Formats: sequence, C-alpha cells, structure tokens
Amino acid sequence: MYPFGDLPGNLAAFCGQLRRQHGFRLGAGELRDAARALDVIELADERHVRDALRAILSSSRDTALTFDEAFDKFFFPGPEGVPQTGMPGPARRDQRPGTDGTEEGRQRPVGDRHAETDLDEDVAGGAGQVVMGDDAATVDEQAVRIARATYSPFAAEGRASLHLSPVQAEWREAARALLRRLHLGLSRRWRPGRRGRRFDLRRTWRASLQTGGEALTARWLRRVRRSPRFVLLIDGSRSMGRADTPALDLAVAIASVTTRIEVFAFSTALQAITNQVRRAAAGRAVDVELAREAWGGGTNIGASLQSFLRRHGERHVGRDTLVMILSDGLDVGEPDILRAAMRELHRQSAGVVWLNPLLETPGFEPTSRGMVAAWPFITTFSSVSNPTGLNRLSRLIRLR
Repeated sequence: MYPFGDLPGNLAAFCGQLRRQHGFRLGAGELRDAARALDVIELADERHVRDALRAILSSSRDTALTFDEAFDKFFFPGPEGVPQTGMPGPARRDQRPGTDGTEEGRQRPVGDRHAETDLDEDVAGGAGQVVMGDDAATVDEQAVRIARATYSPFAAEGRASLHLSPVQAEWREAARALLRRLHLGLSRRWRPGRRGRRFDLRRTWRASLQTGGEALTARWLRRVRRSPRFVLLIDGSRSMGRADTPALDLAVAIASVTTRIEVFAFSTALQAITNQVRRAAAGRAVDVELAREAWGGGTNIGASLQSFLRRHGERHVGRDTLVMILSDGLDVGEPDILRAAMRELHRQSAGVVWLNPLLETPGFEPTSRGMVAAWPFITTFSSVSNPTGLNRLSRLIRLR
C-alpha cells in the first residue's frame, strides 16, 4: 500500500501532493493530527486509513471527493506499483540515488531537494532539507520533526468565530411544521380550556358569582399535548466544511418556534451555544466566540457525546427529548466510546436523529467507523441543507 519506504514518509508525501496539486490548505498541525490518527487505527485496513485521513485533511464535501481520488492515485497507482511521474516525496529504500548508473540511481536527480521532503521551501520556513528517519521514533514524533509551518489555517489552538444570522421566514415555517408533527401524546395533567372532556365544577361555581349564582357558563378541563424538547449537537470539525451553515440555520429556526431547546457545538470538546442561538432566533445577528476544541478542529464524536451526557444529560435528556446530531460521522475516536454514548442517548430520549450532510453526495454509504458504531441506535437518518429538507425531515421523524 505504501509507495515509499516508511509510514511518515508516505504521509508527508501525500499531504504535499494534496497541497500542491489540489490546493488543500494543510500545515504542520494537520500533518500532526493525521499522524496521531494513524497511530490509533488499524493500519492493515485500507478503509480505516482512508476514513481517518479524510476526516482530518478534508474541509468540505468537494475536497472529500478530491481526497478519495488523490488517495487512490497515490497509494494504488497502477500495475507498475510505483508512484506517478513527478510525484514529490521521500525516496524509496530501493531507489536511493546512486552513482552506479543503474536504473534505480537514475529515478531522481541527486540535487532534487523537493523530492526529499513533502514541504516546499517557502512552507518549511527556510529550515532546509528534512530527512525522514527509517528507525527509532514513533509515528507522532516523526510527524512533528517533518517541518515547522509558518501558517496553518486550521491550527488547533486559539479561538473560532461564528456568525449567527436571524432566522429566515422559510426556515421558521419549516420548523413550525416539524413541531406540529411531533406528537408525544397527552399530558397527565388536566388544564383549564374552553372545551374539554372533564367538567370543572369548582371553576364553574366561581364563575357563577359574577351572575348572581346562576351557572350560565360551564368550565372545562382538558389534557394538553406534550411539546418535545430539542437537543442539537452540531459537529464543528473541519470535515464539515460549508455544511455547518445549514446546521446553525436549523438550530436558530427551531429556537424561533420553541423555547425548549438546547444547542451544543463540538469538535474534540463540547461547548454550549444555546444563549447565542436564542438571541439570533429573536431577530438579532450574533457573533459567537468558540474554543478551537469546539469548532474548527478535529473530530471526536464519542468523547463529545459522553461529555454531554456526563455534564448535561440528567437535566436535558428525558422521555420527551429529541436528540439531533448534525455530523458527517467521520470520527477518529474510539468506536466503543461512541457506541456506548449513542446507546445511552437512545435509552434515555424519545428518539435520536442523525443528520449527515454527506447523504446528499451521490453514491454515499454510511460505512465510516463512526457511522457503523452509531447506526444501531439511530431512529431517523437524513440530511437537512435547506428548508425543503427540514420539511422532508418532519415527515420522516418517528418518536418512541
């Protein structure tokens, strides 16, 4: 599977190809995250390697498709079993340049500095040639030694900024339709109403005091419908790309028609954004400052869901709660952790809805490790990218 001699060399060369030939915005931070992901997955499984790298190195659905093509060309180049012509990257062990005039010695010029490293001179910050070692260090240590980037657009540190716009009329109407279709049954409590199934003798007698003791107007009691509570968990990792905008629009739209909503953002950690979403639902544009661990970083769905259950589950999750997870399912965490968290959410809530933006991609199948682990506990699987999709979702949702 590896065109070059060692795993760090292959990872470095592949990231260099994505950056130079396909315009991916990758730096040392992304390279380090990719190395750490490869350190915890099964390297013998090509699908695991592909899914893990796609989640970290891709930033949108378009770049995910480009990633798959580049992955096939790089790691499975053809019957010859050699990298494509002009492919930058560390030399293979059996193709080191030599002076013996053999074919292996003529594979690359000795002075080709770019062939020894995955980073161009301007990205390496003038650090010069970087030689990858064939022994000693771990994958993570090797990745850190590759180079020091002068700019990483998706660095894991710092803060991320979000802009929440007021809800549009189409989104609000679709959210109202969703709320109308979610029937959780009738409440056990009897409440006063103009019409009802039970005669309210006490209130009728009190009303008769205004008419000299004549009971002219009957009072009734009725059981009202229970309104559902919404919990939205929005994946803000890099792999979501532009799909995070419809996810935030959905949250603001639901908050505009009900106050029984809690919204959280997560990437590798969890952060509540309920108050900001409610202000946007009230008609004000809101700028949100989030930690990079909650927006724009890697993806650790299982740990984030466990954090939600531990810190907020007892207060926000019950038999009248609809949990909505908006994520592409590209997870680099442990599947067992995600599976346990999904099982607990399914057990405690009225339903678990998973909205995956990749579902709108032709030929998509939920075969990533994250989706496979979560699949048995999902009650509704769909996607929402516009008000029409939300209307469709309102016809699909079924609650327990």
